[in-house]
Amino acid sequence: MCRPNFSLLPIHDAFQRLTHWLEPQMPSKLLHHHEKISDAQLVAVALLQRVHKVVYFRHWWRFLKLNQFAWFPSETQARLRLARLTPVIERLSALVQKLDFVVIDSEPLLVSTFKRAQRSKFPGATHGFGTSGPVYGFKLHAWTTLNGKIAKYEIHPANLHDFTVGCIMNRDWPAYVRSGVLMRSGVLKRVLGQGSAREDA
Repeated sequence: MCRPNFSLLPIHDAFQRLTHWLEPQMPSKLLHHHEKISDAQLVAVALLQRVHKVVYFRHWWRFLKLNQFAWFPSETQARLRLARLTPVIERLSALVQKLDFVVIDSEPLLVSTFKRAQRSKFPGATHGFGTSGPVYGFKLHAWTTLNGKIAKYEIHPANLHDFTVGCIMNRDWPAYVRSGVLMRSGVLKRVLGQGSAREDA
């Protein structure tokens, strides 16, 4: 069964489902029964903040306390415990979805217009080329599933060729692969080779 889209579920239902999934993942030494909220519930709140694209944790925590969970502890306690749970969150974030195919493409992330690039001093930004012409900034390189879900992405300077970044990202493909990979870019078609790549029609 596919995982539900937590952005479409009511917050309370999404919170309960995430907590149920996260509870077995929490190390036993981090469980404290006297606390108002469990570690699994705390991590679920942090994940739902990302799902709903709320920029500031302070606003998200206040919104939940006022509208959903009045029994939540203070924001200060939540921040301290989340900092302690950082290694657990990083480990869970590293879990990957097994894929049959992915679509690979890139998109420029402009720091400034090309004409103003000489006056821009943004760290790491470089000159490069995209399908629309010369750019100054970075490029977003992403793998997406056939239904549009982003499976993996990386941001690199704009002067790196798509094929070069494709080779770098392809090092992680064994962790995702089940059979083959589908590519959109004609250049990136050569990344995997050996007939495993097929051109997107």
